[in-house]
Amino acid sequence: MNTLTIDKTREWTVDDYLLLGEIKTPCQLINGELVMSPAPTPHHQRVLRKLFKVLDAASLPGEIFFSPIDLHIDSKNVFQPDLVYLPDRSKDYLTERGIEGPPDLIVEIISPSNSYTDRNQKKNSYLKFGIKEYWIIDPGNETIEIYTPEGGIDVPVFFASKDGEVTSSILKNMSFNLKEIF
Repeated sequence: MNTLTIDKTREWTVDDYLLLGEIKTPCQLINGELVMSPAPTPHHQRVLRKLFKVLDAASLPGEIFFSPIDLHIDSKNVFQPDLVYLPDRSKDYLTERGIEGPPDLIVEIISPSNSYTDRNQKKNSYLKFGIKEYWIIDPGNETIEIYTPEGGIDVPVFFASKDGEVTSSILKNMSFNLKEIF
């Protein structure tokens, strides 16, 4: 059995990250550090599946991807968001390496182990990168927060807890009640 040993004495680059190839252990490159995390819980996967079905039913013009897929932010950041919507007009961003340009929508489903990273480091990077909407879904509290570059990084433009109609400023044909995914 091969084991993966992470050299934490140096800063990792995208080129270093790509040398890993396809491995079973989920990992991301965050600010030059290789970050590994356990596989998502069954509850996390259920929420992701339900959300994918909602978005897929909206017949959006483009493609929806779910983790693991590499989203190349810059030379020190390669994230694997839980869900990505890439519209048809951005299809050139899809390469053999993953997605190499800002998608319209990124969704992260948080857990206790990744809450800080998703709410801070990744949120800031996504919004600076040029995505149009960033959704943070918290299954533990049954909430959704939606951030946009125009709204800023500190205050969501939309927030709902347990119930409420979720709409998007960029996904015009899509709306759902938050209860549908929890």
